[in-house]
Amino acid sequence: MAYLIIMKKLLVSALGLMALTLAGCSNTLTTKQSTYHPTALTAVVKGDAKAKHVTYQIEDGAKQSTKVAAGTYFFQVPAAPHDQTVKLSANGAHKTVTVKATKALGDYQKFAASYNQMVIASYLPTKVQKQLQAAQKTQAQTKQKLTALAKTDPTAAAAAAKQQQVAAQQLQVKLASAKKRAKDDLLPTTAKDGVQNLVTTKAATVRANVQDGQLMGLALITPTAQMKTKAGQKEFGTTFALLGATLKAKPKYVINKFEKVLKDAKSNSSSTNTKTIHSNGIRFNTGFSADHLYIYMTK
Repeated sequence: MAYLIIMKKLLVSALGLMALTLAGCSNTLTTKQSTYHPTALTAVVKGDAKAKHVTYQIEDGAKQSTKVAAGTYFFQVPAAPHDQTVKLSANGAHKTVTVKATKALGDYQKFAASYNQMVIASYLPTKVQKQLQAAQKTQAQTKQKLTALAKTDPTAAAAAAKQQQVAAQQLQVKLASAKKRAKDDLLPTTAKDGVQNLVTTKAATVRANVQDGQLMGLALITPTAQMKTKAGQKEFGTTFALLGATLKAKPKYVINKFEKVLKDAKSNSSSTNTKTIHSNGIRFNTGFSADHLYIYMTK
């Protein structure tokens, strides 16, 4: 009988210890949410962990790890056009969270081609820009006129065609020169998946999130010190306007709203609140840090 009592006590103690162990294990890893919605270019997954590192895997991608500081951790998951499952683990504990899908701004290659075309044009003199625009608008009409003229007056048609060819060649030379001068401001024609800096200059950085060839979001980043110089303001303003125009937003409307946001920020220099501007389905979220200005462009 004494033996049975001792065994019973040992069994109860063992079960109690197991329960404590399991309870401790369940609290080894937690997440703030089970579902995350991206803001700007990424979703930030946060939580607590009783470990030095938290390992995570986005979909079927490679496993990554993030450090735990003072019991908390965080890492970023780039937004994608589909829901993403993220698996986390730490000290034998496991969690799974979902990052919801967001809309893409469009095909990256098409966006880059359109943007680069406008950047190159911006390096042309105003007069030449107008000539280029006029030539593009009337190209089909001019071809029809030459075809009609060739039927009634072949000699005049040939002379007009020659004149047009010479003008086009001169314009191509000017475009080639502009492209050479604009090379540091042009976006790469292709981009790998993930968040990356596409263009970096003294006054502005263009950052993008590309997933499966789709442009998920853009960020325009500039040092606040550059906004205090005329050259910095001009470069930033030009880049901002060109990005907005490529996204089919209304540049003048967005810039007017942005100027108001800047004025509000100057009256409260410690503010880091994000202000949102909407134009033609595009969201422009403006944020400030101690030394940088951020504009995020998403749908």
